Amino acid sequence: MPAHLAGVLALQRLVGNAATTQALTVQRSGQDQYYDPNLAYGYSVDYSGGYSGGYSGGYSAGTSGGTSGGASGGSSGRRGRRSEEDLAYGSDHRSPSRPADRSFNGSVGGVNFSTSSNGQLMGQIFDFIAQAEPHFAQELSSAGSITVRLGRTQGGTPGEFRAGSRRIVLSSRLASAEHLSGTAIFEILNAASAPRLAALEAEVLSGQLDGRATQAGWQPHEFFAMEVERIEYDNGMRHREIVTAAGRAATAANLFRNEGDFNAYYERQVQSGHTDSYEFRYNLLRAQAATDAARRRDERSRGASSSHGSSHRRHHESRRRR
Repeated sequence: MPAHLAGVLALQRLVGNAATTQALTVQRSGQDQYYDPNLAYGYSVDYSGGYSGGYSGGYSAGTSGGTSGGASGGSSGRRGRRSEEDLAYGSDHRSPSRPADRSFNGSVGGVNFSTSSNGQLMGQIFDFIAQAEPHFAQELSSAGSITVRLGRTQGGTPGEFRAGSRRIVLSSRLASAEHLSGTAIFEILNAASAPRLAALEAEVLSGQLDGRATQAGWQPHEFFAMEVERIEYDNGMRHREIVTAAGRAATAANLFRNEGDFNAYYERQVQSGHTDSYEFRYNLLRAQAATDAARRRDERSRGASSSHGSSHRRHHESRRRR
């Protein structure tokens, strides 16, 4: 086992996975801007370059069945509170002397939208997801319980899903309401695809992925990174379908409107260095598998030794009784 991976595993045993990953993040911060331990997979997807981002006006769509939101003085069928001041949609667009717009709380499927400030913006995002809900109800259900909040993203992108806290964080300072609405849909899709990612990691731990990679003529770590990128790409294509079905194909919410085929997408991710953290993750998983296998061998060896000792003592005591 490479010395640096042995060190990583030793650190894991001492302080746990979260602290180890944080240490590795600091160590690699100058090389890899995507790796982040608090995100769903240690990354934050930057889909701003080349996609239809930028600022554009927000909108307020009607709600649909299965959703609930709240604003004081809002439309019927909504619960909670939302203060709607005569301001632009986000905090960056109001005078510092004006009071912040108030809280908003709502839910679409199992996804909760909650903020104690900038409720107007959160309400616009909520309305967008509510409108799109009929077009991705299955993914909303698969994603499970998630809370969408406004805040600073650790990956420096408009949004990110943090699997540990089951939160989607959206940055109001980095994109428009429509762009953030599209970002929320994409991160919900990321959350819904967690079982697919877990299955891929299980293949790494069992060694099955190495066999698949060899058959395909790939190095295993590169093959793994490519398959993770494929999950993201599939989410992007599904995202485009959802936004189009919701009638928002021509808006900034359609983050993947200009995306081509997977090969072009993958090559761009390789050139940008986006795949590096996935290759690193592969090495960690294989090191974990090797350590687990060694521990099992040690346990079997100790068990066999203990069994042999017990058998020898029983035989000795039997001879003494004779």
